[in-house]
Amino acid sequence: MRRWVTKKYQINCGKIAARYGISEIMAEVLVKRGLFDWRDMDDYLFPDMDRLADACLMKDLEKAAGILAENIRQGKKIFIVGDYDVDGVMSTYILYRGLEMLGARAGYRLPHRVRDGYGMRPYMAEEAKEGGYDTIITCDNGISAGDAVARGKELGLTVIVTDHHEVPEDGDGEILPPADCVVNPKQKGCPYPWKELCGGGIAYRLMAYMLERAGRSGEARELLPFAAIATVCDVVPLLGENRILVKNGLDLLEDCPNLGLGALIRLQEFGRPVGAGDLGFRIGPCINAAGRLENGELALELLLAGDEESARKRGEELLALNERRKDYTADATRRAAEMVESGGDDRVLVLFLEDCHESVAGIVAGRIREKYYRPVLIVTRGAQGLKGSARSIPGYHMQREIERCQSLLTEFGGHAMAAGFSLEEENFEAFRQMINEHCTLGDRDMVETVNFDREVPLGQMTEGVVRELERLEPVGEGNPGGVFACRGIEIARVQLCGRDCQIARLGLRDGIRSYAGVDFHWENRLKPALTGRYGEEAWEALVQGKTPGYQVDVLYRPKINQRFGGVDFEIVDCR
Repeated sequence: MRRWVTKKYQINCGKIAARYGISEIMAEVLVKRGLFDWRDMDDYLFPDMDRLADACLMKDLEKAAGILAENIRQGKKIFIVGDYDVDGVMSTYILYRGLEMLGARAGYRLPHRVRDGYGMRPYMAEEAKEGGYDTIITCDNGISAGDAVARGKELGLTVIVTDHHEVPEDGDGEILPPADCVVNPKQKGCPYPWKELCGGGIAYRLMAYMLERAGRSGEARELLPFAAIATVCDVVPLLGENRILVKNGLDLLEDCPNLGLGALIRLQEFGRPVGAGDLGFRIGPCINAAGRLENGELALELLLAGDEESARKRGEELLALNERRKDYTADATRRAAEMVESGGDDRVLVLFLEDCHESVAGIVAGRIREKYYRPVLIVTRGAQGLKGSARSIPGYHMQREIERCQSLLTEFGGHAMAAGFSLEEENFEAFRQMINEHCTLGDRDMVETVNFDREVPLGQMTEGVVRELERLEPVGEGNPGGVFACRGIEIARVQLCGRDCQIARLGLRDGIRSYAGVDFHWENRLKPALTGRYGEEAWEALVQGKTPGYQVDVLYRPKINQRFGGVDFEIVDCR
């Protein structure tokens, strides 16, 4: 059972509500987002572009802009090396389109997930040289590509690294690649105040600065939606400057002149303005599917489409790839769950799915983590040895824990919550044992904490309050939407729907009034709560249309019903 937690503060919600003309419910939510003074609240409620820090504060950004501007003036060619995920594709597009707007001669290279792996390789520098390029600029990678950057310098190339990943260190401090300039706010000595930009955010700030310096600052608006997509899909915190980029990028998305992105949005038939959740769960997965199953350059070609017909065809290809990806993921997740159920009691789940498509290993790891609330590492058979993708839980720094096992690995890298690695097959069992021996997670760490904002009966969650809560948008990593608790909710109706019956449409009753609800994860939420209270027959009775008056306590998110008006309720957890 998950642990439900709410923070307690001595606050005057009425004073906050009066200042902003909002309800006390919304005022309390703002405080529980860590906003304790008027300045913080103003920054949060009014995320305007002029609240971004001066781009020149980012170490080496001004120098990089100068090098690129001189290359453009001299007609020299610039080679962009990106990545195959959403952030990498969007970063590459932002640089390519921005340089094109400035009159540059530019080309690009996205690594192939299987043939190349992540990041710039030494042979990519050789490709740039052979292609007549003078300068390489990386995006969403490069901070760990010391050998590749060194090869570029040996060949007489100028190399600019733009990246947002953690800077490698040894006992002597940071290990920076030998580039002409490194633009990464996480490097020591960089005074830029917001350290959590993704690759697309950094690429946008660089191109926007160059356009501003060229007297064309208004044109940077065209690039902002792509920075927004990158930011949401790379799961960086949607706070501070990231929130500003996403909020303003979403505002421009509907009128974005890019034919490819417009086609992808139309093909998905949203029927409403696109939100941050749509970027993360519908648009992003289609972009990602190209790099997962084929080549990330297919997604980049969508964004570079020059006519509506080619844009539509490329969009349809990406949608089809994403459907294949869903099938692969569902099958691999099922098999991984079976392994967990029949396995031992490891606190860190290291699962070898031999015939799993390596491109979906990270998604599977995330789903198994959600189901069992354990750090999860999914290992697959790659072209050369084994490859793994890992997803973690709070309190377990995945990148550091994998690094402790580096004697058994051939490659590794990542973040606190996600990482990737490679190893020889004969080292798999030793690796599984070692990473579990190092694990210090206690029993309390293995119980998921779900935070909620306040207890609010369903009847008090009016349409006006829910529209106020929409000011929390864009919500996502680090900036959750409002979550509220209500006790003793009667489940009056359950209807399973969706392709695999994965969605439960609910009839809820709070007192004498009835409401509509939905549980997208009923197998892990509503069903265990009901069967835990009333036995297995309770769930069967509800699914068969009986209404025996079963009650549960719920955590919920309120949503405006876009079609009929009024408020619906999405179940977050039950007990």
